[in-house]
Amino acid sequence: MRSFLPGLPGRGLPQGHPLLDALRGQTIVHTRVAARGTWTVTARGWVLHSRSQELDGPELPADRTAAVGLRDPRVVAAAIHGAEMHDGRLHLALHTGRAPLRLSTAPRWQLDGPRGAQLVVSAEGELTARSPGPPVHATPAALAEHAASSRSGIEERLLALGREQWLHPGHVVAVLASAGALDEEEFTRRGPVLLARLLVRGELRAGFVSGGRFRAWERPAAEIVEHIGTTWTAIGGRTPGPDMIAWFELTDAGREAIGPGSEMTMPPGMSGYDSPGVVGGFR
Repeated sequence: MRSFLPGLPGRGLPQGHPLLDALRGQTIVHTRVAARGTWTVTARGWVLHSRSQELDGPELPADRTAAVGLRDPRVVAAAIHGAEMHDGRLHLALHTGRAPLRLSTAPRWQLDGPRGAQLVVSAEGELTARSPGPPVHATPAALAEHAASSRSGIEERLLALGREQWLHPGHVVAVLASAGALDEEEFTRRGPVLLARLLVRGELRAGFVSGGRFRAWERPAAEIVEHIGTTWTAIGGRTPGPDMIAWFELTDAGREAIGPGSEMTMPPGMSGYDSPGVVGGFR
């Protein structure tokens, strides 16, 4: 759907959009900066891309740049409390646990969401919106293929790592790298598929960590597979790590697959741990 933002009669008035409403409550898990602009990524795989993104707030030091940087600690782990447009300029209200913060960007900007959702405001003020479509990563054919798959050596190595600890995407990156994966696109392509196969076959369960305990998501496997594929693709390459997408725990079937070993209820150093970017509902 294409339209133009209101002209002079609407200037200065905030404007919302259903796709912007979807950002409310989400946590920012990653920011990256390159020659083509800045990307801000949420825990549910939404990505804001624009030429530059700026911060303002009462506690920002005057001697520091207002531009969002790579893995910016001022932004990562912040929760989005609201999103609105002012004459095409996008503003995100962030809660950091300290003082309020606002992330802003001028047109042209693009917001991409799960299942192909997209909202774009051009430099001329033209707004283009596309609603979410069918699953991209958890299609019926893909899920059937995962269910019928046989366990690979890489998957066995990942399961072995999970015997004594909870797993996160960084462990997936490590086993892929040890098997020869090199370029960023390969990690983006293979990482979600490796996890999807284990999840659909029932050898892993996904969830989050709270109070030093693993808490499994009570969601269909298809939703979890779609979430992992969407968010890993949004973050990109070998970057995903703890608290970015999900935590994983071996099921009984997963433990049987790798033979006997100790069952730990709390991995070393995790007592009282809370995963800031991964909690209930893919926040």
